[in-house]
Amino acid sequence: MDSAPRPSRGPDRRLPLVRVSSEGRRVTITLDDPDRRNALGRRMFGSLESALAGIESSKEESIPIVRLRGAGPAFCAGFDLDACGGDDGQSVLAEFIVRLSALLRRIRNGPWVAVAEVHGAALAGGNALAAACDFIVCADDAIFGYPVHRIGVSPAVNAPILQSLMGFGDARALLLSGELIDGREAQRRGLAWRSVPGASLESTVDDLVGRLIRKGPRALRATREWLNELDGSDRADRFDRSRDASLELCGGEESERMLRELREARRGDRLT
Repeated sequence: MDSAPRPSRGPDRRLPLVRVSSEGRRVTITLDDPDRRNALGRRMFGSLESALAGIESSKEESIPIVRLRGAGPAFCAGFDLDACGGDDGQSVLAEFIVRLSALLRRIRNGPWVAVAEVHGAALAGGNALAAACDFIVCADDAIFGYPVHRIGVSPAVNAPILQSLMGFGDARALLLSGELIDGREAQRRGLAWRSVPGASLESTVDDLVGRLIRKGPRALRATREWLNELDGSDRADRFDRSRDASLELCGGEESERMLRELREARRGDRLT
């Protein structure tokens, strides 16, 4: 199933911001808003939700291997902060947190094995999307991190998944510091499964997907479900509590002020 490609001239708001293609059990989801570095706004959330629903509706018993990637220079740069620029900015931000939390739970517990193919920036919500997958394969110069404190928001929404990948120490450091790390460091800390030169990224993911396809689908599904039970990924309350921890800061004076200051700084950069 292939969605229509986006036209090269001007955005068409009728079309989704995600392309989906499939070949047998191989399914590729491509975030396709390169001009905005595949930022997570209402249209991107809706497109991703529809793409996952389409895969979930399949009656096939064989477990699909879902490859998540981004078009253009970045995997996903996080929330679309321009969408949070109006008087309702805090409510939009809260909506994005709720939708991101639901996506993370859905990716982690869906009827598939998910592989994130990461190049360029995978920041904040983009880092969270990648971390929700079963594997992250990234370019050595990919950039990961959670620089969300600068808008007065807690990255707690992704904390349970990140802790299961990296352990408490490295997850705590990444979430609290706002530090940005490259692909090699992401592999060293346990966030990424493999970091490779950019020229080898696609072929490395091809090889991994091919190996997963050759596994027994029932055994693969059962193993994934058991792993999710072991690390708590199957517990709705963990996602709910981490979501609520991020939501608590929306609408507060600090978040409103810091988001406003960031928008003004970005506006100034565009004028210079």
